Amino acid sequence: MLEKIKAFFRRSEDRKKYAGEFVAGMDLQLQGFLRIGALISAVAWLEFGLKTDGLLHPEFPELRYFRFGLTALGVLIFLASFVKPFMPFAANSLKFLVFYITLSCSFFTGRIADDPNYVSGLQIVIMIPIAAPIRYRLFMVLMAISAATFLTSVLIYNPPLTTPSTRYSMNNLVISYVIAIAFSYIMDRVRFDSFMKTKKIEIKNTEIEAQIKRINELKTQQDGDYFLTSQLLHPLALNEAVPSRVRVEFLTEQKKKFQFKHWHSEIGGDISSSNTVYLRNKKYVAFMNGDAMGKSIQGAGGALVLGTVFKSFLHRTQNDEMSRFMFPEQWLRDCYDELHHVMISFDGRMLVSAVIGLIDEDSGFLYYINAEHPWIVILRNGEARFIEEELTLRKLGMPENDELFRVKTYRLLKGDQIFAGSDGRDDISLGRDDLGNSMINTDETLFLRVIEQTGGDLTRIREELLQKGDITDDLSLVRILYDGTGHEPVGRADMSVIKKYAQSKDYEGAIQELERMYADNPHDPKVVYELALLNSRLKNFTRAAALGEEYCTYDPSDLGMIYLTSRALKYCAGGDKSLMKRAADYGERLILREPMSFHGIVNLSDIYRRLEKRDKAERLLRKAEAFDPENRAVRKLQQLMS
Repeated sequence: MLEKIKAFFRRSEDRKKYAGEFVAGMDLQLQGFLRIGALISAVAWLEFGLKTDGLLHPEFPELRYFRFGLTALGVLIFLASFVKPFMPFAANSLKFLVFYITLSCSFFTGRIADDPNYVSGLQIVIMIPIAAPIRYRLFMVLMAISAATFLTSVLIYNPPLTTPSTRYSMNNLVISYVIAIAFSYIMDRVRFDSFMKTKKIEIKNTEIEAQIKRINELKTQQDGDYFLTSQLLHPLALNEAVPSRVRVEFLTEQKKKFQFKHWHSEIGGDISSSNTVYLRNKKYVAFMNGDAMGKSIQGAGGALVLGTVFKSFLHRTQNDEMSRFMFPEQWLRDCYDELHHVMISFDGRMLVSAVIGLIDEDSGFLYYINAEHPWIVILRNGEARFIEEELTLRKLGMPENDELFRVKTYRLLKGDQIFAGSDGRDDISLGRDDLGNSMINTDETLFLRVIEQTGGDLTRIREELLQKGDITDDLSLVRILYDGTGHEPVGRADMSVIKKYAQSKDYEGAIQELERMYADNPHDPKVVYELALLNSRLKNFTRAAALGEEYCTYDPSDLGMIYLTSRALKYCAGGDKSLMKRAADYGERLILREPMSFHGIVNLSDIYRRLEKRDKAERLLRKAEAFDPENRAVRKLQQLMS
């Protein structure tokens, strides 16, 4: 236990190696907020200095100088930002501004610490640096100086702090310091982990920090908390998939409804998002439907984190060439890793069930993962049914979940509709029994019947569910209509001649005949398939690999061809690392979809051995040994690795 605690606080080698670049990146983020921060600072305290302070504390006329000082600094920094030589000092000027706000607020609040309103203001100021991308050590220095300044001011001016209200506000102030330090520590770890994952999402991290900052600033205004959070969720829960062969629709109705001033809104833990991405020059629709643990503000916090990280991942895919080179299975794995990594950092206090998927617009092939979410439903020819029947992955944020990871697939046909939804679709109160106990629906097929009755129309589905009873949880539904071709590859070549060659075991003759067919019709999937198999049988691995890759674009569902392609690429690669990396990519596709494939595990282990990635190779070899320790291929791998 002690070693685990030490490991938690121990700085990693990566942090030491990239410390300078990490800090420079954070300073660059600060520079982007220079002008708006200066403008906000210039006006933030003006009303207090001009009017409010004089009314509340006429005995403390010097207070206005602190206010005007911030205005002067804000104006000065704003004007200086237009001077090019000043820009290298932009980050430090904003840090100085934060120091000024915190320390000056700490000083004058300490002088009038008996006024809970001003203590609340200091609480807000303490929370502000949490969202600022500054080093944790610097934040701790700021908090220490702030606390020391406040205490010094209290000792000098000795405000009366014996009343119940002042003791209450002092207790809140101490809690604010503790929360600020704890949250700052967590944010420092999250920032660095995101930095190591990819530097291109730093802007998105800043948006997260800004969102957290806005939430923390309004903690004392409880009436506005729900409304603010609901507004933050709106841009994260957008249907941004471009309508084409795949059309996406959302319906979201949170259980918690409220009114803030003249606005009516709702808040909860359900969230849906979609967008269009390109992977390996193919167009996909990416979608997500999630349900964060907890009610109201707790669930919304989880949805906020889920939506932000998912949207950041989508944007990185759209803007990063390396991300666009992944296969769909690898994209889903990386998306899951990023989401799970963030959720696991909350130590089980934030769990999320979710369905995340990709749909190939050309073939209608669906790749998806289901993290303990209600099963996906398909409506085909008027009949609704589940496309999955077993739980393979626990909620995001559950420890020891990686071993269960598996990418599932399904081929959609023209006119198919699929539906992903949260627990609200099943959690329906059917009234009360004779003893007065609430009866909750336990029939998961009820949702299937509702879909069939409504034809998949989301509005009618909601109305029909309400007719069955009261919806007791947040309800979110994603409807996806596929209007493409959506069929398995069809071969048109006459293969009867090839059968004669096969019967006589004249494989060379069969290949020659198939090559002639291929020249006449190079896009016939059946010809490509048979050519790949025969070339692999005759150890013509270069030709087999090229044909295998071609066929996998026609039919991504054929795991046997994916294995053949990976194996052929491995044997024809020689010393070509790029070919060996492609072999690993195809090998990963197979393992991600069939984690228990013995031959796939052995093949991928051998590929990683050749790529000198010993840790991955040994981990896969241990899996193969668990299947069949006496297998000849396993024994050969053991010898090669030893």
